[in-house]
Amino acid sequence: MRGLVFLLLVAVASARVYERCEWARILKRHGMSGHGGVSLADWVCLTEWESHYNTQATNRNTDGSTDYGIFQINSRYWCSDGTQTSNACNIRCSGWPGAIDAKAGT
Repeated sequence: MRGLVFLLLVAVASARVYERCEWARILKRHGMSGHGGVSLADWVCLTEWESHYNTQATNRNTDGSTDYGIFQINSRYWCSDGTQTSNACNIRCSGWPGAIDAKAGT
């Protein structure tokens, strides 16, 4: 669970575009290899296609919601961006307070 929380924080915490191998090392270091039955290769593939490893990526959807960050967290369900939202995580979509940086070595 700690690894998953870390990854959600990374989604918008650091304005950065990672290299594939660097991102894979970060995921592995934070316990995401095999987390939830998902392989490290699948996590890397997901973030490559969703955001090209860009922590500041945004995508506007046809329903009016927006996807944010390296994992493309959707504003309709998971965070608040000032529009009508479920905000299940009870957080803002950008500028999360207490966010940590995923620099190599952290």
